[in-house]
Amino acid sequence: MDFTYDGKEFIADGVGEVTLDKCTDGDTAQFTSGGGTFPVRFLGIDTPESTYRIDPWGKEASAYTCDKLENATTIVLEADGDRQDGYGRYLAWVWYDGRLLNLELVEQAYTGANNVSSTKYQDIFYDADFSVQETDRRIWGEDDPNFDYSLDGTQVTIEELATNPDLYEQTKIVIVGTVAVEVNGDPYMVDGSGYGIYLYLGSNNSVYVEPGNELRIEGLNLTYYPDKETGSPQLTGFNKRNIELISEGNEVTPREIEVGDIELIDLGSYVQVRNIEVIDVYFSTNTGDFTITCEDASGDEIGLHIQGLDRAEGEALFTIGSTFDVAGPLSRYMGQYQLELSNLNSVVEK
Repeated sequence: MDFTYDGKEFIADGVGEVTLDKCTDGDTAQFTSGGGTFPVRFLGIDTPESTYRIDPWGKEASAYTCDKLENATTIVLEADGDRQDGYGRYLAWVWYDGRLLNLELVEQAYTGANNVSSTKYQDIFYDADFSVQETDRRIWGEDDPNFDYSLDGTQVTIEELATNPDLYEQTKIVIVGTVAVEVNGDPYMVDGSGYGIYLYLGSNNSVYVEPGNELRIEGLNLTYYPDKETGSPQLTGFNKRNIELISEGNEVTPREIEVGDIELIDLGSYVQVRNIEVIDVYFSTNTGDFTITCEDASGDEIGLHIQGLDRAEGEALFTIGSTFDVAGPLSRYMGQYQLELSNLNSVVEK
């Protein structure tokens, strides 16, 4: 480190000591400084994916990064060039106990040098990249022993995924289920057990993905968004070539549940809660989404996350003290259970 950071703060000064809030993956983490928490994308690298999809060496890279940051005595961030990326994440060189983590990930063959031209450490990164490529280690030539390279996967029930998710985090999956509902174009699928799972389509789609259609889908990965600790499980890796239509026009009814009885295994399920009262209404001017906080008669809280609803219509309907029955797929964001909605078809005012 050829700079000082005493008395400086990263957001304001472009350099400063921070505290780890949580790891995200091999090249992203959240840090706290100056009373605020913010996401950081590491400069100069691009490790294999381990969240919205799983790539070879992705989980290993994530584990390496988290181990270094979680056990560090001091973490310092250093800006270089653009302060943020297109997703609003801050960009930084990440130093832990005087060592440059970005560079270590290149040296450990978890990533090549990425977009380092004209940066402060350009030459160091290119030298490390060229040297490591010759070793044929990890991403440069080795198979990841913990990655499932099969094309189809192991068939499991949605109930099994919901109740024993840890068994399938490194395994390609085949599921059979019925599309219960779509939210913003992505389906939630259920089986006869009443449990469900969110299917992230990404840039792919299929005419078969319609409510009421029973489908068999191969080659999926179980991941979490935004993370396992505070978010929800999801299936990723969808490819329309790996889908089979089994039947159409199946009726899917929501499973009634008390707010206080909701558990982690219910995430992804299509459920209905009754007689919930609005206690807070928030509209994001950035995303255009509503987050409606409600509680039942016992004081147990649940949120309604509504995308694509006109602001005036939403504010007129969801007034403080109004009561509703609501059906929708269950998710979790920042530890808060919420129902995901993209219209008001399943919202009944009492």
